[in-house]
Amino acid sequence: MADPDPDAPVLFCPFCRECYEGETLCPEHELVLVPFSSLPEAHRREVPGEFDLLSLFEPRFGRAVVFSGALAMLVGFFGTFASSTQGARELSSTGLQLASTVALNLWFLPMVAGGLLSILARRRTPASLRSARLAIALLGAMGAMAVGYSFYRIHVTAAQLAQRSHELVEVSLGWGAWLALVGVVVAFVGGLRVGRPPAN
Repeated sequence: MADPDPDAPVLFCPFCRECYEGETLCPEHELVLVPFSSLPEAHRREVPGEFDLLSLFEPRFGRAVVFSGALAMLVGFFGTFASSTQGARELSSTGLQLASTVALNLWFLPMVAGGLLSILARRRTPASLRSARLAIALLGAMGAMAVGYSFYRIHVTAAQLAQRSHELVEVSLGWGAWLALVGVVVAFVGGLRVGRPPAN
């Protein structure tokens, strides 16, 4: 095996800032290596490396997207989740009220949000964030199933109530349910991209 050329320039990956001799591409990120002087100044000082510990409040690397999704789920859970009309009576229920009565599986929603926040708190390097992508996506899918099945249970309960009372019972999603659904989608999509380096 030939010895490395001692005159070969030392080049740097613009993302992880690792240096390589005799290479033109970063083997880890497949980015074109550049001289140190060509690294963007802000990139040199501010972009953490693969295994650098991130601040708990670091919004980059997709963390802000996942956090926004989890927050939307929690706010939606405590907001108006469903409204029902029976004759002249109207009733609105929060996700918390429904989870405590007719839709027990709705408790999965705050549990999923808590799981996402826990991942963000414990996975504090870009590399560990990328390794959590599948877990975040699965949690997002569980949140979607919890909302969908809960609304199904609410409709079943409304139909049973209408049969017993011989009155028409109509049920509709409240703003909390829609916000929770948006949060689930945001968390799922953000989870597929979490750990990616921020754009220059």
